[in-house]
This record gives sequence, C-alpha cells and structure tokens, in this order.
Amino acid sequence: MFRFLFMLFLLAIDAQIDSEDNEVVPRCKCVPLNLCMDNNAAISGDGMLDVRVARCPNYNDVCCQKPIEESTSAPNTECGYKKHKQVAPRILSSSDPPQYGELPWVVVLFLWSSEDGSNRYKCGGTLIHPSAVITAAHCVDDEDTRTALLMVRAGDWNVKPGEEQQNLLISEIIIHPAYARRSLWNDIALIILMEPARMTENVGLICLPPPDLQMEDVMCVAGGYGKSSKSGLHSHVLRKVDLPLVPREQCEALLRKTRLGRFFELHESFICAGGEHGEDACAGDGGNALACPIPGAEDRMLQMGIVSWGIGCGKDGVPGVYGNVPFFSQWIDDQLTQRRLDTSVYQY
Repeated sequence: MFRFLFMLFLLAIDAQIDSEDNEVVPRCKCVPLNLCMDNNAAISGDGMLDVRVARCPNYNDVCCQKPIEESTSAPNTECGYKKHKQVAPRILSSSDPPQYGELPWVVVLFLWSSEDGSNRYKCGGTLIHPSAVITAAHCVDDEDTRTALLMVRAGDWNVKPGEEQQNLLISEIIIHPAYARRSLWNDIALIILMEPARMTENVGLICLPPPDLQMEDVMCVAGGYGKSSKSGLHSHVLRKVDLPLVPREQCEALLRKTRLGRFFELHESFICAGGEHGEDACAGDGGNALACPIPGAEDRMLQMGIVSWGIGCGKDGVPGVYGNVPFFSQWIDDQLTQRRLDTSVYQY
C-alpha cells in the first residue's frame, strides 16, 4: 500500500514538473551545460546563455533562456542624440575610443588624388544637416583641396574600410568671407553635399546653439582621428577626449604666457577648452566638433566649437582654441536658407 501511494506521489510531482516545463520551455532552449552562463546569452552558442531551472530530455542538458532580441526601430533623426549600442566595452577613460555610434555626427574629409588614385585623411567635420557639414576653413583653403577631389565619409567609426561607411561627394564649399588665413580668425567653412547622408544608427546630426548662448563650468567632448600627444601618430579608430570649457578672460591670460606674448587678444570668433595635461584635440583633429550637453537636456549635444588651433598639444595650463559656433550661428542659417536647406533640423 505504502509503495503504491509513493508511486502516486512521484507521478504527481512529475506531472507538476511537466506542467512547469510547458510554461518554461517555450522561453528557453535545452543545451549542454557548458553553453550556459549568467548574464550573457547567444543563440549561436558562440557566447553563453542564462541558466534556468527546467527539465530537458537529455540528462546532461539544461534549459537556458533565449536572449531577448533588441528592437530594430528606425534611427532617431532628431539632432544631438548619441546612438551607441553596447558592442564595445564601456569607456574607462577619456583616451579610449567612444562606443560605436556615440558620436554619430563626426565625419571625415578625405582627399582623393586623380594622379595615383590614393586616399589621404585631411580633416574632420560635423554633420549638421543630411546635406551639410561644418568644418574649419583652414581644412579646405589650401592647394591640396584645389588639386584633389575632396570627399566626405560618414559613419566612419574606424577609418579602415567597412560596410557601415557612407562616401559622399561634395557640390560646394563655402568659406566664411572674413576668414583670415594667418590669424585663423573666423575659421569656419560649410560643405554642401551632392546627395544627403542616410541617417542610421551611427550617422546622425548634431544640434547648433542660438547666437546668444554662453556656457561656463561645462564638460564637453571632442572626437576625431588626430595625432596622439604621446605617440605623435594618427589614430585609425575614432577617439574622444573630455574637455572643460575655459572662460574667455582666463583663456586669454593663459595664452599670453605662451609664445603669443602678453599683448595677445583672443578674437571674438574663438572660444577655449581644455588646458589639462595630455587631454587635448591635436594635429589632424582640425574641423571636428567640440560638443557640449544642451542645457536642461543632458542626453543631447550641441556643437559649441570647431577644432581650430593650439600652442603645442596637451600642455598643462594651455587651453586649445576653437571656432565660436554661437558667433557664427546667423551666418550658418543664412547660408543654408539661401540653398533651401531646412535649418530646423539642427534646432532643439
């Protein structure tokens, strides 16, 4: 009698487990134990799957939860949003590469030579409209630009060839009429593209500030492929550096301690950032954006500056100098409006 009751008890437990399995199995997959690991799932088995308690036909298998598929919603086309996905380690320091899509407005200017077919990195730029790029005037006002084909590349997280890149031809280069080559005053140019860039998970627009915007005590970021202050070599992977804005009077005083001398005056078309040892935009970063958080919307960025010039690179107490984007806001609006390009795309 006792044996009969015990068998009924086991059958009841088995039925309960089968009932639980019917609920669990659709959400998991029976795989060998070595393919299961907490907090890391991969259907292919190349990675690991979360362990879950459930029965499997094979005694050596365990039922592991399948990974949750990420949504594939359309890219956000509003300006200033980072679009990074978790495909790389989190940034540990300002000298590490940004995540894929973290600075989607960064573009690269390449020179293509008709003589030998070679491509050469020229400068950086910033996408402010699907058909318009901001860069520094000194990047496009030289003999190289006139004798070679200048091309814009968007989505170039790594300058080595990759399928995520968009190569864009240029229809027009507009240099600020008051640009001074020797002093670099008004160091800004606009590039109009023949065809608009496609907005994707790693290509997007940055916002632009209104003419009267002033910022202080703000940490901003500059990204680019310029030379390292340590190695002196260009980076083939997009890198970023966090830089504090420096008040105008303080910047002018610090620059007067350099070879510029005690009578140096900082032109109104410039702003300053940085001044910390080893943290700076460097040679080759020209034309890239100094991006700062939008006041009241810390998850969005606006372009406060354009990488222009400096005294050395990454010197303590010597800020870098950037084109003053708020100072140029009206000129930018006027140029795009004349070409029937919508200026609302970079407003916030």
